Amino acid sequence: MLVRSNAACALICMSLLAHAGTSADSATVTHANEPEISASADVLSTRPFVGDDPVAIRDALADQSFSANSPSLSDRIRNLIHVPVLKAPSDLDLPKASLDRNLAFVVPAPYGIRYQSKTHLLTVNVDLSEDDNPGVILLKKTITGPRGRGLVVAPEAKAKGYIQDIDLIELKSGERSKTRVHGRVTLSQSAFYEANGDFAIVLMCSMAPPYLTDRREHSDPSNDEPTDITTRTSTLYTNIHAIWLVSPQRGIVLSKKLHLSK
Repeated sequence: MLVRSNAACALICMSLLAHAGTSADSATVTHANEPEISASADVLSTRPFVGDDPVAIRDALADQSFSANSPSLSDRIRNLIHVPVLKAPSDLDLPKASLDRNLAFVVPAPYGIRYQSKTHLLTVNVDLSEDDNPGVILLKKTITGPRGRGLVVAPEAKAKGYIQDIDLIELKSGERSKTRVHGRVTLSQSAFYEANGDFAIVLMCSMAPPYLTDRREHSDPSNDEPTDITTRTSTLYTNIHAIWLVSPQRGIVLSKKLHLSK
């Protein structure tokens, strides 16, 4: 009975995966002399589109960077305080870290999406970089702690608790610093309205040497910025294989043929 139950579960899972793949593939149809054509609004998935967690990927690479080196005293100390090395070695065990596969990073796109109802043309022009750090794609930015600007003078900022930790996770692909996503999709009005302004860019990629660099910077409070700030910047190195436009909460794939440019 157990064998039959496992076989039945396997058949059900295979059926669901086949249905999901069919829905995703049918969501885009390409014509030779036209922009890419997407599906109508009735082609929906019942599950939100969730990608890989950049924090989990960084932590897996950081853990591997320790085990890849010899267990010296300095390595053991770094492992205890969990501060990753500046540059991960090139002989990481990706299978052990479960990173020998294609990754999918979902980046929200609240701006840069334009729809022309008369021509049913959806234009994508989204810059995934940050103004302070161009040339890399920003995957995640987390700021903890209060900011003291306008509230305290610099000498008193740290004593009064105006301390911030900024955590940045960036992505870099290849030698060229391309961060702007372009594309055109011919989309029905019903499909556009079904997305309801919920758009995101999905980056399909695989890890590439040097895999990870990680640095920390500290700035003391100043008159212009009376806040004690520590910034951690982690850069993931990948090869990008495909770029999608999706409506993540509704599970709609609108395009699978976007491209990067400077």
